[in-house]
Amino acid sequence: MKSIEKWADRVYAENDFGRSLATSLSGLIGLVVYLLTNDWVIAAFSTIISFPIIRLVSTGINEKIERNKQRNISKEKSLNTYKKFSTEEKEVIASYVKSGGSVLTWGQMNNEAVSSAAVESLIQREVLWASMSADGMRETFALDSEIFDIANEQHTKQNS
Repeated sequence: MKSIEKWADRVYAENDFGRSLATSLSGLIGLVVYLLTNDWVIAAFSTIISFPIIRLVSTGINEKIERNKQRNISKEKSLNTYKKFSTEEKEVIASYVKSGGSVLTWGQMNNEAVSSAAVESLIQREVLWASMSADGMRETFALDSEIFDIANEQHTKQNS
């Protein structure tokens, strides 16, 4: 009796989604097979064989769902941040969208008709920072990629 209690404690204390689902479904498969065949050996093998397959599939699906949730949370956070920007800050970001990338050289930035206060504000908000080009020859201003993506989507919606 102790071993059954110990097993039940382990099963019900489990918090791994894939294992929990696999335990339930493979147990159900074993029960159905037993009820149909009245053979506990075939039912046990059915349970044992189905468990790892169900666990792999359910874990993969759950991980995909969790990644999508995290992406959506990150996108929502970036969108909320973008909505809080002032008109001048959005004009700075729009210059990145207009140029087609999330990095502008200092020369390009100096040629833009944007507020230097807005540039500094975005730096303080940590969505814009000074960087170097890949060849190490020029200094650049790099815009947060998620903010750039949000601004690009907003620009595309407006022009549609």
